[in-house]
Amino acid sequence: MAASCVVAGKSTAEKKHKNSDYGNTFLDGLNKMRFAQKHCDLVLEVGRERIKVHKVALEIASPYFAGMFGKKRVGKVKLKDVSINAVKTLVEYVYTGTITFTEDNVEGLLITSDLFQIDWVKKQCEKFLESTMNSSNCFRIWSYSVANGLYLTKHIKELIMDDHLSVRSEDSVYKTVLNWVKYDQNNRKVHLIELMSYIRLPLISPPFLRNNVSTEPLLKEDPKYDKLLLDATIYQLTPINEQKCVPGRVRTKKVTECYNENFHVFLLGGADTNNGFFNVHNRCKVYDFYRRKLVSIANMNSRTCKNSAIALNGTVYSMGGMCGGSSLKTAERYDPINKRWDYIAPMAEARSTFPICTHNGLIYVIGGLTGGTVERYSPAIDKWESCQSLPCSNYSRFSSAAVVDNNIYSFVRNSWFSFDPREGCWRTLKLMNNKTCFRVVSYDHTLFCIGDGENKYMDVRVNRWESMPPKTKIAPTSAVVAADNIYLFGGIEATRPFTFDCSVERYNIRNNEWTIVDSTEIVHYSEGIVAVDGCFNLNCMAKKRKKL
Repeated sequence: MAASCVVAGKSTAEKKHKNSDYGNTFLDGLNKMRFAQKHCDLVLEVGRERIKVHKVALEIASPYFAGMFGKKRVGKVKLKDVSINAVKTLVEYVYTGTITFTEDNVEGLLITSDLFQIDWVKKQCEKFLESTMNSSNCFRIWSYSVANGLYLTKHIKELIMDDHLSVRSEDSVYKTVLNWVKYDQNNRKVHLIELMSYIRLPLISPPFLRNNVSTEPLLKEDPKYDKLLLDATIYQLTPINEQKCVPGRVRTKKVTECYNENFHVFLLGGADTNNGFFNVHNRCKVYDFYRRKLVSIANMNSRTCKNSAIALNGTVYSMGGMCGGSSLKTAERYDPINKRWDYIAPMAEARSTFPICTHNGLIYVIGGLTGGTVERYSPAIDKWESCQSLPCSNYSRFSSAAVVDNNIYSFVRNSWFSFDPREGCWRTLKLMNNKTCFRVVSYDHTLFCIGDGENKYMDVRVNRWESMPPKTKIAPTSAVVAADNIYLFGGIEATRPFTFDCSVERYNIRNNEWTIVDSTEIVHYSEGIVAVDGCFNLNCMAKKRKKL
């Protein structure tokens, strides 16, 4: 006698079945309703012709129509600059899942499927064009692809995906893509999210990500972008020592050394030592880190040492300094087009050996050997403006400053201060007491304090100092941040008797380790120094220099 397991009067036997023809049957039924014009709730108007369809069918098949229907009640859509035959063929595809390409209809279908954002049909059109291309039609197809942005779209995608792309920052990549889309917004915005997915969003500067990227109206229209933006934000909020490389997004040092060390160091002015005397000069040199090449450029107008240098929007500036035992008010900027230095408005106060930094398009000079006054310079109007002075009475050559999260942090002797440019006032901070903090630099949300003793860094969001591994140099003359690393120049070797060190030491922020940069020797003493990211034609500079 057969037995079955029964619990509370119900059998436990269960088997799911799927009708493999159901989808086709459903579409066939929906298509018959279209032909009979049953329950059609949308009319497509192309010229004088009217095509009755079901909204739900177009909304499922086309993001273009889905976005249109989601905003308002639509009963009729007028389509302009499209082929009626292409629209009819695509409607047929929506209801049947099949489509036929010919040499006569493929171009119209490509344009219309791109408009409707029916990606599968668009890709099949492109494949069909490639498969039918021959000597008689290749120029026509090429001209057509250029005219409709197919060639350009493909190559801009390849460009921004390139790990060897040489850019000043990932902000530039974002701006380029957005400007390209906005140039022909109606036809190109369909590519925006795909192109954005290839940008290394975690590498975009936090203020730019917060103030520009997250507020861009074109991006806010697409929910797919929320995930990309969230990933980038989480990455940037993670402390540096816990950050991991984002696969496929971040241009890392392992991928290309060229990208990471594609920057130049400007050495401006300084002093030569001759029989115990210091001879101040106005010579300028540029060191190409990738090529390990040092080239002279045009001399500055004034001799100076103990000056400060900064780069803003790709322009290099030299401020103040000392000559003949007196501090200077003069300031200059380098003109890369005419290969010369030009004076800009002088500072109100003469100063030397002073911190310099940039914030929100302005250059700030802070204190120095002559006092605690603070000024800021606007390149747009070539004008200096006084700010609140530092709240301390003792000044030192061991002072430094850096910008983190809209605040300027300044170290003077063994005291820390912060300045909020929006409020215009200084605050005294209770931070680490370190009398030998020669240089302060910043990266993302983090301050790095580097001197001849213990070196430390602090994520200002958690307000806690962490120790860094020991370095070779005892007292670096200068420190700059470039390509996700900190570079130390000049300084004193850890030997007895002390000797000047001409090597360059690099701190890898991600890996928390120091290394001596191979084959790099830069004589650096008492001159302004600044790092500039990106390409710089040293050969042109060298040729120009020989003619002077």
